[in-house]
Amino acid sequence: MTSAPRHILVSRTDKIGDLLLSLPVFETLKTAFPQTKITALVSPYARDIVQGHPCVDAVELVEPGEGFFQLQKRLREMAPDVFLALYPRPKLALAAWAARIPLRVGTAFRWYALAFNKKIRVHRSLCDRHEADYNLDLARALGLERVADKILFPVAESDRRFADDLLKEKGIGPSEPFVAVHPGHKGSALNWSPERYARAIQGLLAQGRRVVVTAGPDETALIAKVQGFLGPAGKNKPVLLIGECTLKQLAAVYARADVFLSGSTGTMHLAAAVGTPTVALFCPIPATTPKRWGPWGNRATVLLPEGLTCPDCQKGFCSRHDPMDGIPVERVLAALQPYLSKGR
Repeated sequence: MTSAPRHILVSRTDKIGDLLLSLPVFETLKTAFPQTKITALVSPYARDIVQGHPCVDAVELVEPGEGFFQLQKRLREMAPDVFLALYPRPKLALAAWAARIPLRVGTAFRWYALAFNKKIRVHRSLCDRHEADYNLDLARALGLERVADKILFPVAESDRRFADDLLKEKGIGPSEPFVAVHPGHKGSALNWSPERYARAIQGLLAQGRRVVVTAGPDETALIAKVQGFLGPAGKNKPVLLIGECTLKQLAAVYARADVFLSGSTGTMHLAAAVGTPTVALFCPIPATTPKRWGPWGNRATVLLPEGLTCPDCQKGFCSRHDPMDGIPVERVLAALQPYLSKGR
């Protein structure tokens, strides 16, 4: 662009992990245009990711039931001169067109690309690059060459104090190392079984490690299954944090951990965003490849199933076996060790 925009509206209305992988766009824009107003258009579910972020000046929510004309009216009242559709949805794209936003940037290969007057020729379905890089392609459309290479997600001091107090209450001191394990998943990819998570936790406890298991309030049944496989609690037992933290407080807990273990889920990206080393378990389904969805910008080890002889397991879709059994517990424990021996 020949001059700095007055107001940029960045749209990303899907899940927490997706919005976290969009934060480098906000940092890139604010670095290039420090005087420009940057507004994030997001889902209510993920708003905590951008609320109060140093590179976001305003947050607008898209409610699930909001009608087209209501959305068009709101976009017109916001009066941005640039609309970046990081997550292109037909209603949003057409509403931006109908609201007559001067510059509308989006991908070129969807039918509603007609609503964009700056089209970026990328095929996300190829999964040949990381999602964060796909997002940054749209920032580059504004003529920007220098882009962020990490996720900026500052942890407030109040959230750090909350995490310290909560962990202390659970028996983990301020300088005591621990492994954070998040067995939950929202179903976008295959995940390890509760039994395997339990065996990994047992292995860590047997080494004398402290383990903090995190989960959302809707995942109590899953954690109960994990606990069932753990058997009777011994002297060294895992600490459970189930729905006790806000998203930002949970980030502060992960920032304290030596290493984080999970499947491909939003909390994995949250741990990566605060710089915690991650061991991430991915499945063979091409659309969920770690090349596109793996941890980004931090130290990480990605594990995929190996030794799968069943053709359906190799594709990630099998009614007879669990393809994730191709990641043995011993391999995960070995992947965690380098981060534990070095510490933070």
